[in-house]
Amino acid sequence: MGCAFLWNMKRNKLGKTEIEVSRTGFGVLAVGRTHRGLSVEEGSDLLLYGLECGINFFDTAQYYEEYPVVKEFLKKAFDAGYSRDEIVICTKSLAEDFDDMRDAVDEAIAELGTGYVDIFLMHEVRSGQLGKRAGAWQALQEAKASGKVRAIGISTHHTDVAEQAAGLPGCDCVFALLNIEGLGIRTGEAEGPGARLPGYGISDREGTREEMEEALEKCHEAGLGVFTMKALGGGNLAADYRKALGYVYGRSFVDSVMLGMSSGHEVDDIMDLSEGNLAADYVPDVSDKVLKVNHDDCVGCGECMKACASGAIYYGDDGLSVIDHDRCVDCGYCAYACPVRAIIRV
Repeated sequence: MGCAFLWNMKRNKLGKTEIEVSRTGFGVLAVGRTHRGLSVEEGSDLLLYGLECGINFFDTAQYYEEYPVVKEFLKKAFDAGYSRDEIVICTKSLAEDFDDMRDAVDEAIAELGTGYVDIFLMHEVRSGQLGKRAGAWQALQEAKASGKVRAIGISTHHTDVAEQAAGLPGCDCVFALLNIEGLGIRTGEAEGPGARLPGYGISDREGTREEMEEALEKCHEAGLGVFTMKALGGGNLAADYRKALGYVYGRSFVDSVMLGMSSGHEVDDIMDLSEGNLAADYVPDVSDKVLKVNHDDCVGCGECMKACASGAIYYGDDGLSVIDHDRCVDCGYCAYACPVRAIIRV
């Protein structure tokens, strides 16, 4: 691994903020405990490599437990001559009330070893939760007013929540799930099938790509910054790499596309794509990756088991799905069936 060039990746201003972000962002989740499980040293080196290749936008979260990796990355970046204002750090918290969110902001600043956080989001806001998490939103507004945070917003997989963000007082940006197949997109619906998912308890249904596009267009028109996640559907759309990424990068309302990358080769691929140097028939080598159920997201609904013709999925002792790789034929049907995008390829 070695960045052969310093690439001045295109930067976009994030909505009406003064924050400029690279067209591609680096999702830190992919290096962490639920995905590739890189060490602090390995993970921080990889983030630094991304920075050297022109990526200035990095996303993490309180529950990823990857603040040590980001802190070490920042230290290495500063040692290499980069300044704090050349790097944009986004983090988020699942906190639901004022005190917990205030503490989450203070924790992030302390754990990252920096005096402020560029972007702080309410993490994974689901249908009907904006009102319930009003205290947390107030804490973020106060954190911004005090200078602890430069911009605030929400992350969501739900189209109705993304649409509500366009009118949310003080909201600067929205981080939403969007991919060409609509994998993982949900939307609020009274008495929807989502309410029957164990541990989910939300009246919703599967959303569509078109519904999310419409919601994010409204956010963009309202002056919010828009960045997206899961362009490759948790790795499940890798076989259509160019088409899948071309779709998301081609949306005029998207300021940045956050990609989970866990190797230098994955960084190189996106650099080559952006430079126009990637072969037209390119398909990334995922032979060393397997399907995995992320238990941070799984709700034990059993939809993946119904979709698995090989009988390779079973309930573990914790009531969540587990994949038996001796029986798995890697068809990927389970990932498409999962209503909460818990099945990923790592």
